[in-house]
Amino acid sequence: MNAFSIRRADVEMPVQGARAVSIAPDKINTPASQPAAKGNKIMLPTMEGLCFEKVKQIAYLEASGNYTVLHFTDARQVLVCKTLREVEQLLPESAFTRIHRSHTIHLRHIKKYVRGKGGYVILQNGVTLTVSAGQKDAFIEALKYYFG
Repeated sequence: MNAFSIRRADVEMPVQGARAVSIAPDKINTPASQPAAKGNKIMLPTMEGLCFEKVKQIAYLEASGNYTVLHFTDARQVLVCKTLREVEQLLPESAFTRIHRSHTIHLRHIKKYVRGKGGYVILQNGVTLTVSAGQKDAFIEALKYYFG
């Protein structure tokens, strides 16, 4: 038998009476797609390796091209080798909300929201971040749900 020959065992044969089942990719529970529970640690791929951080200590996320900078309550920063969208998918949806194309905040660390066209938020660590006009309605809804 040469490298290009096919054996009968290598070919999938249909089973009589079997039905095909289709599963949407977003419904598959893989470890990378399962969100962290509130207060648990999250695994973050960095340039040096893997970093494990408590979710409740993340103040906000900042997009930086195909990387994301996580800003923590103790002023530390961690550069992660994932896009902002990919990191958001690892976090609890109810606690984090996108306020701008380049920022996602942890709602527990909001000190003040100042209205305006989009407005801006002031976090407990003193950082001021703009809320884009396009994200304002979703942000207000997230506030109502979180603090509701």
